[in-house]
Amino acid sequence: MILDGSRAGALRRLRTPALVIHGLDDTLIDPSGGQRTADLIPGAKLMLIPDMGHDRPRELWPEIIDALEAHTQPGVGT
Repeated sequence: MILDGSRAGALRRLRTPALVIHGLDDTLIDPSGGQRTADLIPGAKLMLIPDMGHDRPRELWPEIIDALEAHTQPGVGT
């Protein structure tokens, strides 16, 4: 990611409903990175998940799936 440079310009050009999901316990990418990503994508929503790091633990799948399902319903994010 570091060698690839900033993705800010590309994120600003996205025109699709986006749900940024980020773990509050992520030690690889600070949650502020998820916030920044959501801030850069027009109209993006941010979901910060407690007790989740850079992975997606099986016990959190129902919460994540529910959020994805709600986000992809017609009229959401448009």
